[in-house]
Amino acid sequence: MGILEIYGTKSSNLKGKRILIGVTGSIAAIEVPHLIREIIRHSGEPIVVLSPEATRFVAIDALTWCMDKPPITEISGLSEHIKWTVDPNSKIDLCMICPASANTISKLANGIADTSVTLVSLAAIGAKIPVLIVPAAHTVLLENPVTERNVLFLKELGAYFSPVSEDEKKFKFPPLEQLMTLIFQILLPKKFLTGKRFLISGGATREYFDNVRFLSNPSTGFTALQICKALVAEGAEIMFILGEGNNIKDEYNAFKTMIVRSTSDMYNLIHEELSNGDYHGFISVAAVSDYKPEFSKGKIASEQQDLFIRIVPTIKIIDKVRTQYPNLYILAFKAEVGVSESELITRGRKLLNSKNLNIVCANWVGEPEKGFIAKTNEVFILRKGKEEVIHLKTRKDQIAHNLVKLIIEDFQLGGGV
Repeated sequence: MGILEIYGTKSSNLKGKRILIGVTGSIAAIEVPHLIREIIRHSGEPIVVLSPEATRFVAIDALTWCMDKPPITEISGLSEHIKWTVDPNSKIDLCMICPASANTISKLANGIADTSVTLVSLAAIGAKIPVLIVPAAHTVLLENPVTERNVLFLKELGAYFSPVSEDEKKFKFPPLEQLMTLIFQILLPKKFLTGKRFLISGGATREYFDNVRFLSNPSTGFTALQICKALVAEGAEIMFILGEGNNIKDEYNAFKTMIVRSTSDMYNLIHEELSNGDYHGFISVAAVSDYKPEFSKGKIASEQQDLFIRIVPTIKIIDKVRTQYPNLYILAFKAEVGVSESELITRGRKLLNSKNLNIVCANWVGEPEKGFIAKTNEVFILRKGKEEVIHLKTRKDQIAHNLVKLIIEDFQLGGGV
């Protein structure tokens, strides 16, 4: 499939943006073709420069196919590195070293420009063009004083580093969505929530009554995921706490995410994060269990004709968070089944006022195209100090977008912490 068939199919976020990708000698280079295509899908123009070692891991023909033009393997007499960093008609908007070996990081930190990649990168730093470094190497190469010193020095010069993804004692290529989110944050105009940190809970919790069976609900965490995306799009930093058993793994990998099991596990992690982190807001979307059964170790025998299990209330996360953090900005969801519209709004407003929340999003669940597994929902948004009820019946991503707009409005008016 040629680039014209995929150009702009996901967004126009990178339209007019030239992104130079410097590829160095790492096996993670095999992931670069996917990055190239994703940049094109968001309307960007990729330029690929290879170090001699990179050609051992990724084929020139493969890269040529990905972007309908060959990569650069040598800087010629045309001084491409100067053209890309100085000439207004050819200037790049972002220089990525992706993947960046420990060797390349150290060379760049010490001003060594002995490959096409390090030469272009050094020129980009000198021209004050944003530089994004995506490390990929064994932990013994990245987690040592020499490399750590070089990374710190490059950060002091203004270079960005992608969060590393450690697995099997190696720092591997990060998830594609995570990398694209970082590119957007660097290249797109400053957002309204830049510098703000939010903690978001989503999905269902599980309360086990023996080692194999549990009580839960069908929540997938999809609405919380859309809110994460909308917050990040406006420059916010987030931590996503998600109940296990969801089906959105490929998408939540783009964010800092922690998986929990029970309601108490979720509360403990929320409390830990709020205690240790400088958060500006808590977005409570998770469909937590209101009750938990008494636990029986092992597996309850299946031959029983009648089984009686005692259940007790779980911890009320919103109550605890509001008591412990009286000034924290909180948005919560209020889910109901089988009540009238007026009763749904009444119950939502009661939650808003009794817990001194900033926003309550009241909705029905268990109905077609509403709540839980549906991609659409119908919600009634209630706000602190406002009588207006905002009624939305649309896709969950649009609901998330509207909620984040209200959060921005509150923070601009001083309603946020």
